[in-house]
Amino acid sequence: MPALLDLKNKSDYYDIIQSSTWNGFAFKTECPLVVTEHHVIHDPEYSPYKTIPQIIFHRWIYHCEKKTLDVADAVTCDCKYTLRKLEEVFGYPDARLVYVGIDVNLFKPFSVNKIDDQTRRDKTVLFFAGNLSVRKGSDLLPQIMKQLGDDYLLLIASGQKQGSIKGCKNIFNLGRLTLPQLIETYNLCDIFLSPSRLEGFGLSIAEAMACGKPVVATNCSSIPELVVDGRGGFLCEMDNVRDFTEKISTLAIDQDLRERMGLFNRKRVEEMFTVERMTKGYLDIYQSLVR
Repeated sequence: MPALLDLKNKSDYYDIIQSSTWNGFAFKTECPLVVTEHHVIHDPEYSPYKTIPQIIFHRWIYHCEKKTLDVADAVTCDCKYTLRKLEEVFGYPDARLVYVGIDVNLFKPFSVNKIDDQTRRDKTVLFFAGNLSVRKGSDLLPQIMKQLGDDYLLLIASGQKQGSIKGCKNIFNLGRLTLPQLIETYNLCDIFLSPSRLEGFGLSIAEAMACGKPVVATNCSSIPELVVDGRGGFLCEMDNVRDFTEKISTLAIDQDLRERMGLFNRKRVEEMFTVERMTKGYLDIYQSLVR
């Protein structure tokens, strides 16, 4: 627990303290405190996806975050959506935007052959990476794939909530992947699919974009900050399965369109969402506080 650390007697060792909004207040000393809000879990739109234990825990976290915001010298958010929600929920208007950075030397396009039974060349391969949760829209995946039919295959890389999707023969769950396996699968797929109902930054979307893939995703929360509709992929109406299948089909039959959108996405990540850009954002804040 940060509250148990004797930071005040070790202040000669550091000039800046960086923490999250969940526990930053406990690290506050005479040194400047910079905290980052990744996802405002008190967002009313998040409520339908919470369990009762989460609701109870998040009530306590709210008070912790409020204490942190009261003492922080600078607050950052990793997307504009979170910036807006931080002001709506906490009345905090002064947070600074520092987008998450993707290592574009690691997440990059390369050729992967479709050689096994699951990824035959005659199939359009979709990829979903994330927890199999309602918030991530995993319940929509079987509906989408049943409408698309046997000419399509969906690969899933599940996160902490592994779960399974049964009764749909064109869905194949890869389980939890290593980082090299994840990057390879981004490059293996033809289209990245994200029917999520709520995202903070949307890390998996940005990673797929860095690998030069077009994205079909929900038009909600932070996703439009990443995916430019009609240029880097398509944004769909939330829960509209037909909208998803039509947009996927449009991409599936047009390889040139997929390639153009993939190139657009790669360039967009290189311009907006790199590790170097994120690092500069934080260094600018740090330098402004220690001068």
